[in-house]
Amino acid sequence: MTSTQLAKISTQLSPNFQQLLPDNELNFNLVLTHKGLHNEQPVTLYRFEPQETMHLNSQHVSFLLDDNSNKLQGFVRLLPQYQSTKAQVTKDKALAITLKFLETYAPDLLKNYNNNWIDTHDEEIMVNGKKVTLTGMKVKCRDLNTGLYFWTIIAPDETIMVFERNVEWDFIRAGRQTQKWLHDSWLRKKL
Repeated sequence: MTSTQLAKISTQLSPNFQQLLPDNELNFNLVLTHKGLHNEQPVTLYRFEPQETMHLNSQHVSFLLDDNSNKLQGFVRLLPQYQSTKAQVTKDKALAITLKFLETYAPDLLKNYNNNWIDTHDEEIMVNGKKVTLTGMKVKCRDLNTGLYFWTIIAPDETIMVFERNVEWDFIRAGRQTQKWLHDSWLRKKL
């Protein structure tokens, strides 16, 4: 990511998102900026990839920011180094990492929440034309003030691989109702 791109995005998110990325990911290129709605709230998606053009289903780092508050609505780091392995963080460690992350990036979610469950979770990307499964430890919670869900997925190296918040879940209508800005299968249909 160029210094201009980095400066522009980092000024929109406080505290600075650079703290979430290792140095090699700071070199990714901004390949997509897209405005839309997340539960009727205006948001902007920023997507970064190692190459200079966007390739859906490939490795990427993406941020979803609320346009009104600049709060982080979502964050994803889908990278080949998280290929499925038996080495995962423990459930207790995953919860501790999640709580520390929320203290900094979404402290409002800590006021009244319930941890629903913690378990392994898979995501898929394409690497050199082959489908690769990435695995982390998912911590799924519900904000009891709003009824909306939020979660993290903790990578085996104890970093945040995924964070999503303000997700409306409707079990009667078969699951998630909120837009899936961080999911390439959804983006493919919407862009």
